[in-house]
Amino acid sequence: MLRWRDVSALILVEEAPCISIYVPTTPVSNYREENRIAYKDQIQKVSAQLNERDMDKFLREDLIEKLQTVGSTELFWTHQQYGLAIFLSSERFWVRRMMGGLEKAQGIVANTFHLRPALRETANWMRYQVLCVSLHEVALYDCNREHTAEVELHGDVPSDMGDAIGQTETSPNTSGSERSADDSTQLKRYFHTVDQAIRSYHNGRTRLPLVLATVAEYQGLFREVSENPNLLDMGLESKPFEEIRQNRLGEASWAIAEQALHRESDRWVERYNERAAHNEGENDVEQVAYAATIGQIETVLIDEDARIEGTINPDTGTVMYGAAADAQTDDVVDTIAEYVLRFDGEVRFIPNAHMPTDTGVAAVLRFAMYPEA
Repeated sequence: MLRWRDVSALILVEEAPCISIYVPTTPVSNYREENRIAYKDQIQKVSAQLNERDMDKFLREDLIEKLQTVGSTELFWTHQQYGLAIFLSSERFWVRRMMGGLEKAQGIVANTFHLRPALRETANWMRYQVLCVSLHEVALYDCNREHTAEVELHGDVPSDMGDAIGQTETSPNTSGSERSADDSTQLKRYFHTVDQAIRSYHNGRTRLPLVLATVAEYQGLFREVSENPNLLDMGLESKPFEEIRQNRLGEASWAIAEQALHRESDRWVERYNERAAHNEGENDVEQVAYAATIGQIETVLIDEDARIEGTINPDTGTVMYGAAADAQTDDVVDTIAEYVLRFDGEVRFIPNAHMPTDTGVAAVLRFAMYPEA
């Protein structure tokens, strides 16, 4: 799956050319051939763009051949989500699935990667994860308001209690009040092992809220041993794998995650308001654009529905409004986001109803734009 760290790394690359392909897909197996055809169409589009560039022909052929290796098996197109992203250059070749639906297919060759769709997905406010734990199974899901996708777990993540501590619970049918002290100790060892592995290899490397899905009697025990700061206080207290079989995991977990995600948005807004009161907040688009190009922005909040046609002059930081010929530079707010990332700032796309301004942007500055005397 496409991750925030992918975008953070791709935005800093220096080699060229950079090939970016985005294709809307679907996990519905009946549409496998449509997914494949849509991707092939973008390969042709990219090939035409490469032919127009003054570059080494052997590199050009190598790049095209690598693109053609993607989706060479039926299994690949059977296990898609709602978007496919390909990033290719002379030094990297990344294939990523996407949770959110893409508006259209794109194939772009440029001197940098085209990261607008990737950025909006990975910095979107409504992404979270669900950790499903029972005595006999462990699973992790990437989720948003509409979709869920199972995460392929690292080999060191235990698959069940036996795998974690070498034994299963001695009295699985007893209630929490009847459970022996020995049972409780073994369960805590199991949960600690799972928590540590998930935090080390998956959720701990993200900023995503984590919903714990396990039966009510295990919720407290898991939290006693958990060291994951992303774990939410509220969990899904039901049999998680039954929820998965009934295709209800997303709906049930969203009811819990939504509250936490809205609270987080409120905290960002409160932080902006506090800093703005001391001349360390800015919401004018042109001022925010300039601040972004000089590395002045610590965090920028962006209305997830905002679109401002235009581009930013990298030398002066001035905004040039109007549709641009280059598909990479036709949205001012996304360009602002990319500059913020380049200077190690944070980007948050949040709902319009939560935005503290009506300009589409609200930036927390590292230092005041106009310091008080």
